[in-house]
Amino acid sequence: MYNPTVNKKTRAKYVLEEMEKLFPDSSSELRNWETDFQFLLCIILSAQTTDLQVNKVTHNLFAKYPDPASLSEAEVGEVEKILSSINYYRTKSKNIVNAAKVVKTRFHGRVPRSVEKLIEIPGVGLKTANVYLNSMYQANQGVGADTHVMRVSRRLGFTDSRDPRKVAIALQKLYPKKDWYRVTALFVLYGRYYCKARVKPENSKCIFKEFCTHCSGLDPYS
Repeated sequence: MYNPTVNKKTRAKYVLEEMEKLFPDSSSELRNWETDFQFLLCIILSAQTTDLQVNKVTHNLFAKYPDPASLSEAEVGEVEKILSSINYYRTKSKNIVNAAKVVKTRFHGRVPRSVEKLIEIPGVGLKTANVYLNSMYQANQGVGADTHVMRVSRRLGFTDSRDPRKVAIALQKLYPKKDWYRVTALFVLYGRYYCKARVKPENSKCIFKEFCTHCSGLDPYS
């Protein structure tokens, strides 16, 4: 039973425990990938796009361009044809071809395993780097604050910032470093299925109604 008088860190712990009950297997819902490079591409493509949409195009993408060497030689227009059903496909097509070139030449065909080096790759920002490292290796180099993580964090009172970096920092202060990969995965899933952006409070499936600002009508996203 939740006690509304507890401090923020205790509430944060409670939230993570309850989310884990909802999603005991909090692995990524991105499919069709077999290598670390392919998984990184999936995450790049998933920006402002559902995993389901990404999954529809990656089978053909990886069949034709399975590795950095083949994709680095691809014509951007040919990649656009494969990705045309996802949001921002032109920008993403250019990014992943350039990403392949960087991984091939600068990193000798191997995806790096540090945030600092990952963000040197076109299409990879801090959020993408941390989502990749946490999902792939449980690396805990940082929390990946995508739109779902940001929305859930704000509605549950863990931050009032709209800056992904500041949201990530707020969560990193609330949670032990060993849990950062779990925070990334579980907040994403909770945002995707329980804390949706446009759902009305009366129709929400939120399990944290006692302190959720959206459910109380004080939604910072409204």
